[in-house]
Amino acid sequence: MKSREVRFARRPEGGVGAHTFEVVETAIREPQEGELIIRNLWMSVDPYMRLPLTDMAGSSANRKIGETMLGDAVGVVVQSRNPSFPEGAIVVSRKGWREAYVSSGEDLEQVDPNVRSLSWYVGILGLIGITAFAGVEFVLQPQAGETIYVSAAAGAVGQVACQLAKRRGCRVLATAGSDEKVDWLMSEIGVDAAANYRTADVEAFLRQQCPQGLDIYFDNVGGRTLDAALRSLRVFGRAGVCGAISQYNSDNYRRGPEDFFSIIEKGLTVTGFSSRIYRARSGEILPPLRAMLESGELKWTETEVNGIENAPAAFASLFDGSNLGKVVVRLSEL
Repeated sequence: MKSREVRFARRPEGGVGAHTFEVVETAIREPQEGELIIRNLWMSVDPYMRLPLTDMAGSSANRKIGETMLGDAVGVVVQSRNPSFPEGAIVVSRKGWREAYVSSGEDLEQVDPNVRSLSWYVGILGLIGITAFAGVEFVLQPQAGETIYVSAAAGAVGQVACQLAKRRGCRVLATAGSDEKVDWLMSEIGVDAAANYRTADVEAFLRQQCPQGLDIYFDNVGGRTLDAALRSLRVFGRAGVCGAISQYNSDNYRRGPEDFFSIIEKGLTVTGFSSRIYRARSGEILPPLRAMLESGELKWTETEVNGIENAPAAFASLFDGSNLGKVVVRLSEL
């Protein structure tokens, strides 16, 4: 059995691009007793995957040149010598960026195939949903009548965070990288006000919308947007920080906010969070998200890319703001 996988080919200098990777054909061996072969159906590309491509120490081990990339994937068991995973079972894993692979079963989770789209398992019913739900419901806990600002609001996490905050009775402000995305956030997601951060002054937008100060900030981007939000938060305001995509292509993606002193002056509460921290609570998070999806209460938008050969370009697109919602790569049909 033949497969293709994406390997880390060269360390990026500045922006990541398709040239950072190479697509390699491999042979899949026959499974031994207790093993099985998975054919991946969908894989995820996410901004955090940029971090292990640097020399900087972080929460994930750095990728070495020549190593296969890793990420969330949903696949189907096509050959099995493991009674726990019959042929035809649908499973999720961290073995994305490849079309097929042999597994012992220890790294797999069998999931319900009866969802509208199996791609949900690498997005809203995976790490993305966990991040957005935990940020709103566990970390920030916005109250009815409060005003929350969500950056990268037209992205994977942002679109969910906006809707969960609206569901709690909040006034929701948002920024995104194009006028089309701003219109989409207003008309489809239902935010109360939105601005294009490429053409508008974010701090002026927040000051106009919240002259008495912003209550809450849900941060996906870091950098200058985080500084603008910190200056705009009221006394005892709170911020939840889960990403810094504006910094991931820089020499030091771990740098902190320039206006750090705003935290001291206004007694702000700034809490970092990630799906890694809250994954253990997925049993509390994913069932209500699925119920909201299936009832139509929660909208979910994906940008679909076809073929593993296009996965590197899909990944690079995360950093130019050209996509809408969650970017997923279809690897094969069920």
